[in-house]
Amino acid sequence: MTDTFMSGIELMGKGGVMMYPIFLASIIAFAIIIERLVFFKKCKENPDDIFTAIKDLAGNGKQIDATTVHKSNEGPVSRILELGVQARKEPRWKLEEKLTVHGQEEIRELRKNLRGLEVIATISPLMGLLGTVVGMVKAFNKVAQYKGQVDPSLLAGGIWEALLTTAAGLALAIPVVIMLNYFERKVEAISFLLGKYGQSLIHHLYEEHDGSDNGYDSHNSKSEPQPEMTSQAS
Repeated sequence: MTDTFMSGIELMGKGGVMMYPIFLASIIAFAIIIERLVFFKKCKENPDDIFTAIKDLAGNGKQIDATTVHKSNEGPVSRILELGVQARKEPRWKLEEKLTVHGQEEIRELRKNLRGLEVIATISPLMGLLGTVVGMVKAFNKVAQYKGQVDPSLLAGGIWEALLTTAAGLALAIPVVIMLNYFERKVEAISFLLGKYGQSLIHHLYEEHDGSDNGYDSHNSKSEPQPEMTSQAS
């Protein structure tokens, strides 16, 4: 383990000054990836169970409380359902507006720090290429100083050291791009669920509300003609 670490430090020294920002970028990328993995692990939930519980309570005429979804509100879909339950007595347009704003906030939280990974994935190969170009300039400058009378092994050694930065930049960019695409897929999937269950909750709540209103109107329509029938009989 110690030998591997020392060889890594030795390669950094041979690669030139551009190896240090690449190394710093790798530390930042590693920290972001770990943080996002932990975050998305906490987002694991089963919104079908929560939504089914809400529908069952509403169908049985029971009071829907925020505690119905509070037990599983670690996930973004659970939180948006909890918000919808809390604001269910408000006008439909206001509820839709609240869910839309909250959904945008959840998506923003899902995408947190992903811009940093995009930047690292873009600039790390460029930093490696810059280090290689600088190293090649130095190597061929030696050839110019010796007027072409230079040992080929010395020139090859200079080129080898210059190419280390390109290898380091690519070695950093490839896993970062893979993880970035993985996180983007997770964001897309959760964003779809936010929209799906948000709209389903709105339709369900207002279908129940409209159904109760229709029942109330039909009851009134049956009771209104009663006085006329009594007056005719009299």
